[in-house]
Amino acid sequence: MGNSQWQENEPLSDINVTPFVDVLLVLLIIFMITAPIINHVIKVDLPKDSYNQDKMKPVQTPLRITLDKEGVVYVGETRIGDSLNEENQGIFKKSVDLWTQKQKPPWIVDVEADEEVRYGAMVPVVARLKELGVDMNLVIQPKGK
Repeated sequence: MGNSQWQENEPLSDINVTPFVDVLLVLLIIFMITAPIINHVIKVDLPKDSYNQDKMKPVQTPLRITLDKEGVVYVGETRIGDSLNEENQGIFKKSVDLWTQKQKPPWIVDVEADEEVRYGAMVPVVARLKELGVDMNLVIQPKGK
C-alpha cells in the first residue's frame, strides 16, 4: 500500500522550475537597470545650511528688501510698490543705488520674499540688483526639528 502512494506522488518531485527561474532572472535584470535611474532622478543632496558659512560676510548690516505675497517691494521699511510696475522698478533701483553709494563693496542685500510670491514678481527685483552689481542672500526660515 505504501508503495502505490509513492507512485502517485512521484510526479510532484519533478516540477520544472526553469520557467520560474527565467522569469526571476528577467525581473532581476529589469530591476538592476531601473534602480539606478529611479534613484538618480529622486536623490538630491541639499547644502547643509551653507548660508551661515558665507565667505563674503559684509562688515555693514545688509540692506533688507522685502517682497510680500501681492508682489509689493519694500526697501528697508519704505514701501516702493508693485515690482512689475516699471516706475516702481526705477524707484527701487534708485534707492538701492543710494544705499550702495554710502557702503563699501561687496554690497550684499537680504531679500525676504513671501513663499506665495509669484516668480514673475521676483524677476525684476533680482534683475535690478544684478544691474547695480549687488549680491543678494535669499532669506529662508530654518525648519523646526
